[in-house]
Amino acid sequence: MTLVIDIVVRTLADTGRSKLLFRALDSIQNQAGITVRPIVVVNGQRFDRKVIQALENRQGIKLHYQQKASASLALDAGRRLVTAPYFAFLDDDDALIEGALLKPLTWLVANPQCDVLITNRYIIKEGHQVIEVTHLTGHASQPALSLLDENWLSPGASFFRTQSIPSALVSVNWDYQEWTHIAFRLCAEKKSLHFMDVPTAIYYDTANSMSKTMEMQEAALKLLQLMRHEHSVDLQVRQRAEHKYRNTLHTLAFSYWKLGRYGRAWCYHLACMRPPHTFKYLLFTRKMLWPRYTGKSVLTKLL
Repeated sequence: MTLVIDIVVRTLADTGRSKLLFRALDSIQNQAGITVRPIVVVNGQRFDRKVIQALENRQGIKLHYQQKASASLALDAGRRLVTAPYFAFLDDDDALIEGALLKPLTWLVANPQCDVLITNRYIIKEGHQVIEVTHLTGHASQPALSLLDENWLSPGASFFRTQSIPSALVSVNWDYQEWTHIAFRLCAEKKSLHFMDVPTAIYYDTANSMSKTMEMQEAALKLLQLMRHEHSVDLQVRQRAEHKYRNTLHTLAFSYWKLGRYGRAWCYHLACMRPPHTFKYLLFTRKMLWPRYTGKSVLTKLL
């Protein structure tokens, strides 16, 4: 049986990342034992025309241009172009491991009850290579609950059955935390997940990674807000989400306080102190009122 899969690659197609983009495409098209088609979604108007021309001249890919720069819209556009029985995603600065897709796809074909197959990745950071999820198969028993401890769904390390995963499930309309959001949706929809602890991709960590921004923390808070009210998951998941939601409010309060954005810091601090959590975070109030630099308190600066 021929193994066929489409792999969506979102990219700005800009000059700075062009070498990484073509490295990613090479890693897709050089997979042995399977038929694979990259779907390249050019995302926004910052593209380099030379890169676009190179993509247009490349054999075996589907090229799609999206005028508005949005990571989530590009994700949705790529999914809608899928025609193969299976699909996956890969970031344009990452790469698939040579020959790594044959085993998971063979398993997925042989197990039609499975909707999503989750694998692992290597992380390359400061020249060192480590496995991303240390105990991947441990997430299998309670995936929604364990998602609150560690995101187990990643591009290059997740393979979807086209028939059972419609575009609506991956169209989250978020540009941050989208993979954790999609993972939670899969759990809420009771999709059949299987965890196979084999590395299929390499994730290259960078200093300006999106995961290091305040927007990521804000998106995490937004996702926890959804999780704590989602009644299609167990009560234990909602209770854990509530606890983590309060902690994230506190983390954001502290982060904005350090940045000197005191009004925003107070908003998050007061939100995390709502009963029954008041006393847990009460001591931080004293720190926020403590005199700093000019001898004036943060509260004085707000006034």
